Amino acid sequence: MLTRGLAVRDGEGNPVRMAGSQTDITRRKQAEEKLLYEASHDALTGLPNRAFFMERLGEALQRSRSEEGFRLAVLFVDLDRFKMINDSLGHAVGDRLLVAAAGRLKECLRPQDTLARLGGDEFTVLLEGVSGEEAASVADQLLERLRAPFYLGGHELFTAASVGLVLGGREYARPEDLLRDADIAMYRAKALGGGRKGIFEAGMHTRAMALFRLENELRRAIEREEFTAHYQPIVSLKTGLIVGFEALARWRHPERGLVHPDEFVPVAEETGLILPLELSVLREACARLAAWQREFPDHRPLTVSVNLSRDQLVRPELPEQIEGILLDTGLDARSLRLEVTESALMQNVGSAAATLSRLRDTSGCT
Repeated sequence: MLTRGLAVRDGEGNPVRMAGSQTDITRRKQAEEKLLYEASHDALTGLPNRAFFMERLGEALQRSRSEEGFRLAVLFVDLDRFKMINDSLGHAVGDRLLVAAAGRLKECLRPQDTLARLGGDEFTVLLEGVSGEEAASVADQLLERLRAPFYLGGHELFTAASVGLVLGGREYARPEDLLRDADIAMYRAKALGGGRKGIFEAGMHTRAMALFRLENELRRAIEREEFTAHYQPIVSLKTGLIVGFEALARWRHPERGLVHPDEFVPVAEETGLILPLELSVLREACARLAAWQREFPDHRPLTVSVNLSRDQLVRPELPEQIEGILLDTGLDARSLRLEVTESALMQNVGSAAATLSRLRDTSGCT
């Protein structure tokens, strides 16, 4: 209630009565509170959002500077296989999964802990006044709860999570640095196969910066056409003759020389750069084999084998891209062998089968 008043005075200036008004501002206050809540909370899960979380994290860091021995921990939680569920069953089911996952995460936390949704399938947890062992125990509880199946809309869904954990205090100057290191630890857990926790250690940030630089170098390398194919002969045990080649991607780094695939392929896959890289190697391999076939016309038809990643395999435009490469290079489709790992097929069975079927129909590749 808002009250306004004014004294009414007589001719000598003495107050004789009060005149005023009262206004009910309850609805205005409720509207202000609602706007404040919506600005600091996620609309889907009702959890605090990034802005709220970073504010609380900053307050906790301030406390660590004023209280000797006060430690805090940040957990960065990322749901594994969420994109596959979202793509296969739709965003409505995906949203229900996020809400259900948020509920399970809450069950593992104390009232004073802060759980937030950063966006997408990423959640963060702030634990205040904990030891490293206590924080690790909470991370294990979160992982265990998320491994149990979810029953949503008639579907039994299985997911898991990768959790990054960083323990900090006054050694951290900014809340952003704590969140960054928790994120780095989470990606370490995901790189090891997911469904586990990763604990931030000294050197991880240095490695993350090195990977960042490698990603930038990869982008420039693709633009400058620094990738090439090396060819490993395939020999028939029966005749002892070369019957084909396997094309192996190599990076001709201008300063480091040849870079082995074990160093750059994982980064290329994680960043999506594997797609243009593989098409570049595929085009070169097809052109090279077509040239060899013209140079040695009397040799039995040679073949070339090229590896395809799981990301490449599920792209609907892949058959048309390969057909265009075959037309441009003049290579017979029967001379091209596309190799796919079993794990890539199993992770994307439906999409992979459809792509392979279209490949056979449009270009005749095997």
